[in-house]
Amino acid sequence: MTVLEWLVLAVFIYFVNIGVQAVFANLRYSPGTLLGSRDDFAPDGIGLMRARRAQANFTEAMVMFAPLALAAHVTGADPGLASLGGAIFAISRAAYLIVYVAGTPVIRSLVWGAGLIGTGMVGWAVIG
Repeated sequence: MTVLEWLVLAVFIYFVNIGVQAVFANLRYSPGTLLGSRDDFAPDGIGLMRARRAQANFTEAMVMFAPLALAAHVTGADPGLASLGGAIFAISRAAYLIVYVAGTPVIRSLVWGAGLIGTGMVGWAVIG
């Protein structure tokens, strides 16, 4: 797969992350509460809080990865390195959601680091 295809897959994984968050929200709150102004929410449950934090982290990661992936595609950067970095990023982001929602602290940090390394590989392909 190309780095652009890995970016598209990462966007799909991002949508899955939002969907997981929505499932936890629907398990925690009534439909009336979710359809309302949301001003008087009770405290979120653990699963919803973890899903929200994982999604916020994914947003931050995409801010770095997406422009680098697009730059790699546009400039014709080393396709092997860019694709491998994109694969590491996308796979680690899928794993990150799972281990974060499951509450696995050390593995979560290792998976996060792998995603950062994947992003760095794409950046290196652009400037290398």
